[in-house]
Amino acid sequence: HADFRDPELNEYIIDNSINLIFTDPPYGQEAVPLYEDLAEFASRKLKDGGSLVTYTGQLTLDKVMQVMTKHLNYWWMLSIKLGGAHQALHPRKVFVEWKPLLWFVKKGEKPDILEYLSDHIDSKPVDKTMHEWEQSIVEANHVIERLTIKNQIVLDPFMGTGTTGRAALNLGRKFIGIEINKETFDKIRID
Repeated sequence: HADFRDPELNEYIIDNSINLIFTDPPYGQEAVPLYEDLAEFASRKLKDGGSLVTYTGQLTLDKVMQVMTKHLNYWWMLSIKLGGAHQALHPRKVFVEWKPLLWFVKKGEKPDILEYLSDHIDSKPVDKTMHEWEQSIVEANHVIERLTIKNQIVLDPFMGTGTTGRAALNLGRKFIGIEINKETFDKIRID
């Protein structure tokens, strides 16, 4: 239970030690500074060849890309075909049927790509009983399985309901999760 920006975490998560950061920060204009903090954090914590793959919403995609590329190299965008009900984005008069996953690597590096990675993922509906923003495990499995190998370290600095952790552990990876919200953290503690 912590804020990933807390300098005391350097004691537990050393620089150049993480193979993959897979995460889902909050969306919206007010969350854009979090993406810059995330990119700066990733630039220090990722190993050479390590990747950061993050969910984001389309509405602030341009701003998120702008702040993240100050610290990381943009590699690719993956599309997630949403399962279940779709959201109407009224200000833009758009039905949202897909969501982007942005893939970044450390500046000056190429990612450790173990096999070809499809840039389209058909997701499955989530019941969202644990949290209103819970994501399907489908995307985490897809990315973690292709960008890491057994016993490598996957980090999620916005752990939420622990979807990334479940996927990582099920695939034989090591997992570090950070969650700022104590109530959410206590619900999903993974031992």
